[in-house]
Order: sequence, then structure tokens, then C-alpha cells
Amino acid sequence: MHQHFKYLAIFAISVVLILEYESISSIFVNSPTRTWRPNNSLKTILYWSPLFRQKDYYLGIGQEIFAHCQYKNCNATYDRNSLPVDQYDALFFHAPDYTTARYGKPEKRNPNQVYIFANLESPDQTPVSIRDFNGFYNWTITYRSDSDIIRRYGLYRKQKTGYTVPSATEIRNRKKKIAWFVSRCHARSHREKLVDQIKKVVPVDVYGSCGRLKCSVKNKEECYDMMEKQYKFYLSFENSVCEDYVTEKMYNVLKRNVVPIVFGGANYDVFAPPKSVINVLDFDSVKNLTDYIKYLDAHPEEYLKYFEWKKDYVVDTSPKEVLCDLCKKLNEPRQTKVYGNIFTWWFGENVKKCFDNVILKIL
Repeated sequence: MHQHFKYLAIFAISVVLILEYESISSIFVNSPTRTWRPNNSLKTILYWSPLFRQKDYYLGIGQEIFAHCQYKNCNATYDRNSLPVDQYDALFFHAPDYTTARYGKPEKRNPNQVYIFANLESPDQTPVSIRDFNGFYNWTITYRSDSDIIRRYGLYRKQKTGYTVPSATEIRNRKKKIAWFVSRCHARSHREKLVDQIKKVVPVDVYGSCGRLKCSVKNKEECYDMMEKQYKFYLSFENSVCEDYVTEKMYNVLKRNVVPIVFGGANYDVFAPPKSVINVLDFDSVKNLTDYIKYLDAHPEEYLKYFEWKKDYVVDTSPKEVLCDLCKKLNEPRQTKVYGNIFTWWFGENVKKCFDNVILKIL
């Protein structure tokens, strides 16, 4: 009889442990009600798969990259062997090219870890195979405003700079009108059709594999130096027209004394400094757009108004804000969160995240 009760007790304990495990698993996968309160220990971040060929996501490695942050107790690495895989606080996965066949999958996972969906590409450039990872990711780091951590290609902030606007004479000495550096000749946004129409009225010099002109691919700063000396405008046309998608095509030019002409799916009143860009979609026809470009070309005093913002704002393209936001978030109490359908979140369902045929508005 004693032996019988012993087996019953072992069975009962086993059932309790199984139910407890299933309860934790269920909360982790399906419900955001479980709260994790981290301590002050070092938070470790593993770049599991690279951002294309960049192992450190252009963020850097080590603890020193967090030295400027409010929370400094974070360390980043791409060395998978520095800790057992289930002991990292966060793991980065570059969603557009991450597959388990190519990069493997962590063998163990604990419910307090954060798996991060990292993506700087637009939905148009993201494979639909990300649906294989529904229920896999806890946080998102993308350029979109609804991400858990926002990583934009650039930002601007208010700061007195002592900037001096160029002289009208300097602008008049720039004899060329519009430059465009481009390597993808046929884009989902159909931007090339818009350029073809603009070129009929205002000269556009196309550099790269889609044009006849060349500039050093290895030294982009030299190309921007040349652009700033010779041109008044630059075509910052995105390859996809998607929500919040504004790339370096705009931010790199904003750092120069050249006016970007932008075309994309973002609200540029939010993403660009005040009166700093010419938005194609503010015009109802190519004619009205090119008429305005010609007007600014002929009136340097009006053109120069597009640089007044530089007295009160600076543009920053470094990733330091992302690092600080990530370390801060890893130090804060958090509820378990899982993207049950990362596919729908990224691509949209009833409301799409990318917009087709927007170009028809102006053509």
C-alpha cells in the first residue's frame, strides 16, 4: 500500500509540473500577461543572423557602444559561443533573409528572452516566407512608427547650429539642375517613369548603372561633394512607396546644401525638417512640379529658403538612438509579448503598408 501511494504521489507531482510548463508556454506564446522584471545585471545581445553581410547591423559590438546611453549595462556580440544560447537577453534576426536552413535556429529558448524582428527593408522587398515565423518574434526593430523600437535611416532634432546660408552667387554658379544616383533601374514605385517625364522639361543627370554617368561607388562622400558643388536638386525617390519608408536617399542629401525632391509613402512633414524638401505628391501634375523647379532655379533667394531650417535643426544618421532605446527596454519591466502573426503586422491586411500606383496621381 505504501508503494502504491508513493507512485500516486510521483504521478501527481509529474502532472503538476507538466501543467505548469504548459501554462508558462501558453502565456509565452499566446498571452501578454506575464511580467518579467529584469535585475541590474549585464544585458547581453546576440546578432544571430547578419544584416545582409554586416554581422553587427552597423550598430557595433561590445559594451562601449552603449557608453553614451542612460543605461550602459548592455553588451552586443555576434559570437554565438560567448554564452549558452538560452542565456542571451535578446537575439537579432534580420527578417528579410533569415531562414533556419541558412542560419540555423537557436536550440534552446527561455521565456524571458527577446527575439527581435529586425528589418530596414520595405514590405515590397521582404519575402512572404516571414509567415514561417509567426509566433516566433517578441519585439520589432524597423523604420516604422509602430515598431517596438524605431530604427530610422535618419532623424532630425532641434539644435542651434550657427549655420550660414550660402550666397545667391554660389547658387547661381551651379550650372546643373538635378542629379540622381541610382542602381535599381526598375523599381516597384515606378519612379523611373516619373524621372522620364521630368527629364522632358528639366535636365536630370543619372549616375550609376541606370545612367550614362559614373561616380565612385567606393567613396560616396566624393559623389556628394561633387553633387553639392554642381547641382541644385537631387531626386530622393524611394524604390517602394510604403508607410514611413524614408531612406538615406533623403537624409544624406539633407546634410548637404542641395534640395531633395522626394517621392515616397511617408508623411514628409513628420520625417523631414520644416521646408527642407520638395514633395512630388504635393503637386497634381508633372508640369506643375517642373514649373516650380524652374522657378526656384531662376530665383536663388527663393531656393535658399530651403536651407533656413539648418539654423535650428541638425540631421543625424547614426544608430545611437536605437542602441539606447534597446538597452533601456531590456532594463525595464515588461510583459511577455509575441507576434502571433508577424506576416500580417508587416504586410498589413485590411490596410496595406505599401501603396501601388501612387505615381498615377501626378503622371
